[in-house]
Amino acid sequence: MNIETIASLEDPRLEAYRSLRTTNLTRFSGRFIAESRPLVQRLLASGLEVESILVDQDDLDQARDWLPDNVPILVVPHESIAELIGFHFHRGFIACGKRPPMIPWDPALLAGPLGTMEAEWTGVMLVGVQDPENMGSIFRSCAALGIRHVVLGPNCVDPFARRVLRVSMGNAFKLSFFSVPESTLGGIPPMLRVAQGLGIESLAACLSAKSVELKQYRRRGPVLVLFGNEANGLPAEVIDACSKGIRIEMAMGTDSLNVSVAAGIMLHYTCRIAAF
Repeated sequence: MNIETIASLEDPRLEAYRSLRTTNLTRFSGRFIAESRPLVQRLLASGLEVESILVDQDDLDQARDWLPDNVPILVVPHESIAELIGFHFHRGFIACGKRPPMIPWDPALLAGPLGTMEAEWTGVMLVGVQDPENMGSIFRSCAALGIRHVVLGPNCVDPFARRVLRVSMGNAFKLSFFSVPESTLGGIPPMLRVAQGLGIESLAACLSAKSVELKQYRRRGPVLVLFGNEANGLPAEVIDACSKGIRIEMAMGTDSLNVSVAAGIMLHYTCRIAAF
């Protein structure tokens, strides 16, 4: 094990972990932070590159059987952890990982040798989802349902933000993330047309009068399901570019659901109940 005992909190090897409450390794930094033993273990299992792991000295012995040999293990005294990261932390382990590249989504790259998609393929596109807890919960549902590909449209929260990763329980590490070409709403309709040309049906989660109730929907091939902003939903131009809109039937005068709840219901139905 590559153990490096840290004697001073001014050590430059600790820079990624400093004052985490007030600073954030954003999507432009090339790195991210994963907190707690379960998240660090899932990060290590994911194959993503890990720059270092910060370990509370009191928790080192219990982790000797799973900490890797090829990653620097930065050991800090228990009483210094809070001073370093800026808040009380009792989970023992924090890792700094290197972000995978975020590439523009080209549905043609996922097609088979005959230019067609597997009928069972399901993908998700998020447009303007800004709450970290919602995004993390959606990622967790995606992983549970075997949905690997997630396209992130404009104005979405950072998929590798600490809170997103924490709420996803590290399941975000199992997913492949793609950006919308040009990172604007205008880039979405052309991309959906390409997807439809490959036989991918695009479903807009919306309350439009033209949408169909979820229980009436039956899929016949690959599907991309789109979810929008917590307050405003999907923009009209995106809904219009989709193959169809779908909605969840609600009772007792309820007019909407939290986007992560709606995503869990719709994705489960699409993957498990409506399939063929």
